[in-house]
Amino acid sequence: MKQLFFAVFFLSVISLWGAEYYVDSESGSDANTGTVPALAWKSLKAVNNADIKPGDTVRFKRGCLWRGQLVPKSGNEDQPIVYTSYGNLSDEKPKLLGSVPLNKSTDWINEGNYLWSTRPDTIHTGNTVSRFTELVWNLHQEGGAKTERKIVTPPPKYTGKKEYQIVCSTTGSASNHIQFIVAGFPVEAGKYYLLRFAAKTTIPFQITTVAFTEPSSPWTGLGSAIQLPVKIGTEWAEQEIIFRCKKYYDKARFTISLGKNLPQNGIFSFIPLELREATVTTNGINTDVGNIILDGNKAGFKKWTRENLKTQDDFWYDTKTNRVFFFSNENPTILYKNIEAALHQHIVLHNCSRYVHFIDLDVRYGAAHGFGGTKTEHCVYRDLDISWIGGADQYREGGEGRKVRFGNGIEFWSDAADCLVENCRLWEIYDAALTNQGNGVNQQRNIIYRNNIIWNCEYSFEYWNRGPESITDNILFENNTCFNAGFGWGHVQRPDKNGRHLMVYANTAKTENFIIRNNVFCNATESCVRFDADFRNGLTMDDNTYWQESDKPVFQWFKKQYNANQFINYQNDIGLDKNSKFQKVDPKYFIEQK
Repeated sequence: MKQLFFAVFFLSVISLWGAEYYVDSESGSDANTGTVPALAWKSLKAVNNADIKPGDTVRFKRGCLWRGQLVPKSGNEDQPIVYTSYGNLSDEKPKLLGSVPLNKSTDWINEGNYLWSTRPDTIHTGNTVSRFTELVWNLHQEGGAKTERKIVTPPPKYTGKKEYQIVCSTTGSASNHIQFIVAGFPVEAGKYYLLRFAAKTTIPFQITTVAFTEPSSPWTGLGSAIQLPVKIGTEWAEQEIIFRCKKYYDKARFTISLGKNLPQNGIFSFIPLELREATVTTNGINTDVGNIILDGNKAGFKKWTRENLKTQDDFWYDTKTNRVFFFSNENPTILYKNIEAALHQHIVLHNCSRYVHFIDLDVRYGAAHGFGGTKTEHCVYRDLDISWIGGADQYREGGEGRKVRFGNGIEFWSDAADCLVENCRLWEIYDAALTNQGNGVNQQRNIIYRNNIIWNCEYSFEYWNRGPESITDNILFENNTCFNAGFGWGHVQRPDKNGRHLMVYANTAKTENFIIRNNVFCNATESCVRFDADFRNGLTMDDNTYWQESDKPVFQWFKKQYNANQFINYQNDIGLDKNSKFQKVDPKYFIEQK
């Protein structure tokens, strides 16, 4: 009965009854109704702010492109919402880009010594948000973190203000395990807000994550913070964080995540000073740049410090000024016609999305995930192109502390269920083309990946789920063609080179009905398959075709490796892939057919 799901589920979610909306980035206007092509909207902002209802379809015009983040609305069981294309089929798919263009010679300033920088932002403060400093900041903790909030008398310089002290006994293992929260202030779409505060700590650390959201579940985002991280030292210092607001809300919330960062036995002192409206003239770069894509076929080389910029196309992102520094013999626009700075932001935020179809779109040039978010349910991803994804500084520490980069094509993170990914093409992705993974207590159920073509990604498919109370059930990876794992742009930049088609990390979740069959896994820099977890009681691998043109291993089961001549040994030792074969394949054929 379990596998019957795969045959019938997605036939039940294709009934569409609703309005159609059109988006044209060249000829549209956000003042239009969007209801016919001649009255198309222009921007992603119009799409995200529109009152899209279950059964509605949003159509992006072929041959056009949009920059920013798509935040889809949710449909229902009988009436999914569809985001797709319209227009001449000979034109390219509509492009959703997570990048800023730097194609004009005036985008770059000559700093000397072969360094070129993007232009700085300018900030002007405006009206104060009234009564903000009267609001009370509260403390939330979970995951074993132990802290205490105190309100004490501030230094004389800040008489009349509130000083909060957070005394940390146990810091927790995730950023959300300690949350310092204020809520109840009004914000308006399109405005910037500058939060000023004074702070110090007994043990230095950095604030790396501040969420700007609605005050209750599902904590819908209202905008994003720029100028992070913020270094907190042992002496009082006044700090600023700027937020860009994308949605009106009368009782907004800031959440400073301190888990993992706040040192054990440390005391963090915090005095809120004011919240002001701000005007920002921006270069468009408001978060970490994880990759710079040059003429659509080459990547810049991300460095962690300015001093490490030594070779053509090296770049560094300055977290304090939101500027990129690029090493080049001459103005980069002389060498490259098209320069795209990929930003630390999911291009499509499918967080808590339910009953949504994404069809016939081109998603590219983002430094986080192509599709990212948690609790994604009943969603379909069909005929998508997803490329040049990832490379951002995952923890936003600016090269200080953890130097971790990340980025997946489509990621289902924790509590994902009933999703289908089919007939997509994915390439040049820093981490995994496709993945379902999670942490804590969560469930991942009924996810299908089929008939996709994947190449030049570090991993074609990655899986892990942690927490013995977590459940993974009914995962199908079938009829996918995967080749050249680890041959992409990110591999040479990784400190942890690990090119695999199938990468299964340590997994403590109860895992059942996990099926990998009828796939082609061709060429990988390390091995086609690597397992660091044993859940063979719930795993089926069969009828797959493997090929390695080099003498690299084909399989790695924990520490043991098997090359092509040991294929039968692998089958007998592990008990998997009984009807699979090692056979030469030509992956170019599959791309041509696609």
